[in-house]
Amino acid sequence: MSAYDLSLLPPSFWVPEGDGFRATIATSGPWNPEHQHGGPPSALLARALEIDAKRASQAALRAARMTIAFHRPIPIDRFRVEVEPVREGKKVRIARAYLTDTQGRAVATAEALFIRQADVGVVATPEQAPKSPDDCEPYVFPFFTAPVGYHTAMEGRVMHGTFGQGKMGMWLRMRVRVVPDEAPSALQRVVAAADSGNGVSVGLDLAKYTFVNPDITVAIARELEGDWVGLDATTRFGGDGIGLAQSEILDRRGVVGRGMQSLVVEPR
Repeated sequence: MSAYDLSLLPPSFWVPEGDGFRATIATSGPWNPEHQHGGPPSALLARALEIDAKRASQAALRAARMTIAFHRPIPIDRFRVEVEPVREGKKVRIARAYLTDTQGRAVATAEALFIRQADVGVVATPEQAPKSPDDCEPYVFPFFTAPVGYHTAMEGRVMHGTFGQGKMGMWLRMRVRVVPDEAPSALQRVVAAADSGNGVSVGLDLAKYTFVNPDITVAIARELEGDWVGLDATTRFGGDGIGLAQSEILDRRGVVGRGMQSLVVEPR
């Protein structure tokens, strides 16, 4: 990590501007430093969906599933976020959020399924605690080219495995917030990290191939505890230019949920 100057990091991925938000350099991704990593826009959409759910329902709701679709590369620019209800029930709520650019085009959409929380006499499934991030070696994604970006905005530690072998475990923790002066929620932390599953479990030569994910789905069994998000990730490829990255999402106590990314595989 000594090769990077963390003092260059802005305090958040996004800053409010007018009726929208402007992305900071902390959102910069690996494929093109002028385009965002998928984690920061996913977190901003999650934030909007959670705010909408709190406004719409008196019941305690928690996201059980969130699916994000990236419609085009997302530049480091200004965007608006809009939310519309899809299903408004007493126990289940579904809403859709849109990230739109200055031309009014949706560059990403997200749909979240919220379920009411209640004590129904069922205890949480017992979990086996993974290797603590306190006992893991620091790690920085090696394929980013810019001095500042998502790779420096997220602190990483290797849980197990070797980079480039198609299977690896890593802990990730935000060094910056989603928006200024606001602590990220558990959902925001999860989706900001989960979009790195295919980067954790790289299984191809990065000098020869790209494997961009046009979507990510996260299913959450219980709420994340703490600020570290663990990804126990595996990538598999078909012989037709399509791949799949899957991540078991963890906290210090055990499994929180799962993430899944479709991959568009292409030669450079």
